[in-house]
Amino acid sequence: MKAVAKNLRAGAALIESCLAIIMLCLILFGILQVSYLVAAKDVISFSAFAGCRAATVGMKEEFVNRVVRVTSIPMAGPMVNSPFAIDAPKAIGEGGSSWDSALRATPSSGQYWMEQSAIPYYLGSVNGSDQVVFLNYYNWENMGTLITSSARFTQDSVEVAVSQNVPLSFPFARAFYRGNMGTMTRQDGTHTVPRSPITAQLTVENHSALYLSNEQ
Repeated sequence: MKAVAKNLRAGAALIESCLAIIMLCLILFGILQVSYLVAAKDVISFSAFAGCRAATVGMKEEFVNRVVRVTSIPMAGPMVNSPFAIDAPKAIGEGGSSWDSALRATPSSGQYWMEQSAIPYYLGSVNGSDQVVFLNYYNWENMGTLITSSARFTQDSVEVAVSQNVPLSFPFARAFYRGNMGTMTRQDGTHTVPRSPITAQLTVENHSALYLSNEQ
């Protein structure tokens, strides 16, 4: 009887430990996912600001869209379909080296320098179809996470709205977010994950008249 009771106590302790570990994992992944969404909101808000800054000096909406995409690179996922991305896995490096590089005051990763070289060509390309030759990312072309922007010009103001469906890729994401979300296929094509819409909108004074002549 003592052996049976001891086994029962051991089994109960094992079950309790498993339940505690699951709850701790839920809390940990929940914190990570919320932090990711907060970071995404900050990036999208900055993209809206950069788009407004470009629009208020007289840039066309197509160029404003390029500026929005470039400033949203932190949420754009891996580089694809670009000659600058051929050595991207090697340039990005292992997780530890990437983390060390991210903590430095001066960026020094291979991907950073590739992007620094590609961004001017992307912004300055004349033909829109040539843009992806210079710079392209998974979340720029995947309809599930596509970053979109719109600019509205009036005589007195410029309004830029930016939105993106941010993938909730951390484990147990569905347990934390029950809003109106769709699904998207992961970049490796293995399965779908939920997504959460993030939007930002900014309105500034329209100063384009100071930079453009009446003929333009």
